Amino acid sequence: MRYAISYVSTVNPALSESEIQAALDFSKDWNNNNNITGILLYSQGNFFQVLEGQEQLLKELFERIKLDERHHNIITIFQKPIPDVQFDGYEADFISLDDHFQQKNIESYTKQVSLLNPSIQSSVKYILKNFTEGIK
Repeated sequence: MRYAISYVSTVNPALSESEIQAALDFSKDWNNNNNITGILLYSQGNFFQVLEGQEQLLKELFERIKLDERHHNIITIFQKPIPDVQFDGYEADFISLDDHFQQKNIESYTKQVSLLNPSIQSSVKYILKNFTEGIK
């Protein structure tokens, strides 16, 4: 059985766009290399992440995430066992009005969320909707 963790956080305002992009790129590579699926999105000063993987690995990763000075005000949305993989790989994206944003990516994330277990789907949909509200 897999495990899932989701959270939102406030990005350290001292981070530049290039530092945020580097964090997104690193997360995507590391998670894909460690059999972790999910998404990490940045929008308007916040991160939103859903992680799926082996329970112990995710719990250790989440402890490191909570100590990361690139963000604060971490709010856990859920931490729970899940029956199987919900996301197809791991994606990280920079969502904004500028050229980083691509509408097709949001449509892809929304489709992935619709496959989640109904008990967590509504929370994730709500957060994703709020993340994308002002940029469509």
